[in-house]
Amino acid sequence: MSPSRLLAVVLLAALWEPGALAAAPPARRPRVDREAMREAMDAAASDEGAFSSSASYSQYLRARLLHHAGDHRGAVDALRLALATDDGHPLLLTRLAEEYARLGDLDKAEQELRRAVERSSAYYPAHAMLGRVLLESGRFTRARLHLRRAIALKPREPEAYLVLAQLYMESGAPAEAVKVVESLARALPGEASGYRRLGLALAERGDTHRAERLLTEAASRDPGDVEVLGTLAKLYEETGRPGRAEETLARALEREPDSQEVLMSAGRSALKAGSVVRARAYFDRLLSLSGEPETAVRVAFSYLAEREPAAAVEVLESARAASGDEPRLAYYAGLVHERLRRFADAAQAFEAVPESSDVFADARVRRARCLSLAGQHPRALALLRAALQEAPSDLEVRAQYARALERSGAAARAESVLKEGLAQGPSAALYDALAGTLQRQNRGAEALALLREAVTRAPKDQALLYVQGAAFERQGDLAGAQARMRAVLEVEPDHAAALNFLGYLLAQTGRDLDEAERLVLRALELRPDNGAFLDSLGWVYFRRGDYPRAVEALERASSLAPDEPVILEHLGDAYQRAARSADAAGAWRRALEVLSLDPESAEPPGQREALERKLKALSMGAAGR
Repeated sequence: MSPSRLLAVVLLAALWEPGALAAAPPARRPRVDREAMREAMDAAASDEGAFSSSASYSQYLRARLLHHAGDHRGAVDALRLALATDDGHPLLLTRLAEEYARLGDLDKAEQELRRAVERSSAYYPAHAMLGRVLLESGRFTRARLHLRRAIALKPREPEAYLVLAQLYMESGAPAEAVKVVESLARALPGEASGYRRLGLALAERGDTHRAERLLTEAASRDPGDVEVLGTLAKLYEETGRPGRAEETLARALEREPDSQEVLMSAGRSALKAGSVVRARAYFDRLLSLSGEPETAVRVAFSYLAEREPAAAVEVLESARAASGDEPRLAYYAGLVHERLRRFADAAQAFEAVPESSDVFADARVRRARCLSLAGQHPRALALLRAALQEAPSDLEVRAQYARALERSGAAARAESVLKEGLAQGPSAALYDALAGTLQRQNRGAEALALLREAVTRAPKDQALLYVQGAAFERQGDLAGAQARMRAVLEVEPDHAAALNFLGYLLAQTGRDLDEAERLVLRALELRPDNGAFLDSLGWVYFRRGDYPRAVEALERASSLAPDEPVILEHLGDAYQRAARSADAAGAWRRALEVLSLDPESAEPPGQREALERKLKALSMGAAGR
């Protein structure tokens, strides 16, 4: 018995139950919905609505239950039993193909779907699924034929359009994918799914222009889609429109006022748009909803990225006061103070991290480094000696101990500590530390000889080759540095740091700027959010004379690595060439402020004097005008 007939019998039995008619009040006959009747008759006449036996229908229902329970192998068995008494039923064949596809057997899925379309050439679900299976198998041409056939059969059904758009995306034809989505929009006015899915996919692939257009249309059709609004806001921010981003996120918050991710994004956009007041409102709301330490940290670092250090410290200190002895907040407060070069405050925050915390070991080393930089040498050395005794093979601890010894005036002892570590086993990190120690003692030739010997023993050690190249650069031997970086890339072509280093060296010489750009762009593909790499890209543009692009890249670098003296100096240089003298002076002054707190961050060692000369020349030029 077919499901439609079975339903009719059940309804009739209910109506003829004793008292059923007597209890029913008289009612007006409802208006006949002729469109609904036509759809019902079409469904009853389709292959999907007719099973040859109740056993077949029973096994089909069992298969659906198993499918929803995640037992796709059991669903296959049930569908095969259904087909045993209902051979060639297109619905059963299509469902069977679906189960095979979920099990990863695309060949069997395709085989069953071909049987289905042979049995019923006008069966939409089989064509749509066959298109999807062929797409998954990489056979785009045949997939396209079945998807086009499915669309012709049911032009108001979105599924085949969406799969066809995906096909064009995967075959590298986004413009064709957009045409498919526009066809769906014409077939179903008001439908947002095509614009939504393709827009999100294009945004993920970095096709900003197309993504923005499609997502804007999706948002107009479904104004409450928070994911679409959030992605649109991200596109606006990435293209330098923080005001539009914040406005879009405000619309998302109207739908989901307690969305923590949207509140975080809105706060960041407000900061980029220059409104600390609005940012604080978003962040305060976010912090009231979440007591997680990481939330406070993310807010604090958002403030830091936009050069609002006082607000960053306030957020973390408030969170620490509210949470009591939460060690992670003390640790993160230490990180913020350290980033601001407030070394005494950072050391005090790290001191609050208890030994039982999983971040204690790192907090202790960071505390010691901060104490050392603050000139509190005995306390710093005591902490590092204790850490080294507990973990004598920890290379970072040994390197930090040696550097603290050197700061305290015990350079010879620092050298011994590093050599003791190297005696336990070769290490590029320790060779780098030792070479740096020797360089600071004006023993650069000795450092190069040491590294040459190490590389001779391990000529394919990319880390050692990189350290040797850096040592050549510190000695002013740019040709030697370039040769070593190229040797690194012969061993590891995608060594991001070496790609960047070589690109920067080429930019410094002013030659081979096209190769320099190619190298740095490849490094950024591997590590897109690296401020140092963006600094190198900005410097390539600067050396080429493309000052607007240099400013753009260097501003992005500075937002990722705020208060880095080298980046700030380069940014000031680019501002000056772009005729933005006030901005240039501001960038150089910020660099000097950092260097006054952390002289070791100077690169090269005479950077402070160079910055002072630039500022003096700038002021004299302004006075001359």
